[in-house]
Amino acid sequence: MKQRGKMVLIKLPYWLGIAADALWAVALFSPTVFGLLTGRPDFDPDLDVRLIMAIGGTLMTGWTCLLIWALQDPIGRRAVILLTAFPVVFGLFLVSLIGFLKGGTFSSWILVKTTILFVSMIASYGFACDTQQG
Repeated sequence: MKQRGKMVLIKLPYWLGIAADALWAVALFSPTVFGLLTGRPDFDPDLDVRLIMAIGGTLMTGWTCLLIWALQDPIGRRAVILLTAFPVVFGLFLVSLIGFLKGGTFSSWILVKTTILFVSMIASYGFACDTQQG
């Protein structure tokens, strides 16, 4: 595989993670956006839930920044994409799977998204390791 094509495959999952994390950060700070993304447009949490969501939004914002930082040297900082794949994305997959199995059929798109992210991030890590060694 050509070096340029390999770099695209290494960097694309970073960009996908950045976009997904930024979207969910906004959603966790905005119950209206969260409701739209989760199929509950009438979602109106109380203050306790809003505070919990804000903690998640803060962490998601931090992870977005971490991925932006790692993107500057995706081969040297490849451990970040591995940590993003597991436990973060894998954990989100499990949470979505539980929601889906409990009847939250709208979670199916999140299951697809996390599967694509997980596989692409693991592949990115593998390509980065291969590039580092080669």
